[in-house]
Amino acid sequence: MKLGERIVDGIFLERPNRYLARVEIDGEETKAHVPDPGRLPGLMIPGRRVRIVYNPGPKRKTDYSLVLVRHGSLWVSVYPVFANKLVEKRLNEGKLSCLSGYKNFNREVKWGKSRFDFQLNFPDVKAFVEVKSVSLVKKSEGRFPDAPTERGVKHLRELIDLKKEGLRAVVIFVSQRSDARSITSNDEVDPLFGEWLRKACLARVELYAYNCKVTKNTVSINNQIPVNI
Repeated sequence: MKLGERIVDGIFLERPNRYLARVEIDGEETKAHVPDPGRLPGLMIPGRRVRIVYNPGPKRKTDYSLVLVRHGSLWVSVYPVFANKLVEKRLNEGKLSCLSGYKNFNREVKWGKSRFDFQLNFPDVKAFVEVKSVSLVKKSEGRFPDAPTERGVKHLRELIDLKKEGLRAVVIFVSQRSDARSITSNDEVDPLFGEWLRKACLARVELYAYNCKVTKNTVSINNQIPVNI
């Protein structure tokens, strides 16, 4: 999938706050929105090459969004919402290898006090799916999260409850980079999420993961990889 219609190259200078970056484009400094509020360790380093989408709008504070960071020989997507779009594309095509046999699906479905990314309607059961974007990789192992996530813990608790009600409950981790060979919880950063991910596994919440092929203009799901608990 294309990241945008107008993408330009830049040099990352500074990240004054979670949602804002200072970037140099053709020798001039400008501001860009950072879609990923996580810490992005090892990525947001001054001097790194970045790719910026030009997407102005009346309600936006900046005309640009920072979507890719060059990490060694790789492009890494820092656009979390794109993980959902990639999964949705595969669902529309019927090509998501971990889930098959559904009649149709819905987006952004509310159940109880939560809203889940997708609801898949199978002939005999509903499946609720939550997608998590993974940007951190250490020694070929994707780690989630890169900052404490109360929302992530809340989703795991509610997916466990859904499973107890006889429904299917699913988490799909999408590493928007090509060097992840597996996914695990980042207990050093958020031990509570790791604890609840293991509880979810014991409760038979389905855990899947994929890495991605990332070019300077596109991101696409590549291979299914294991989730190590």
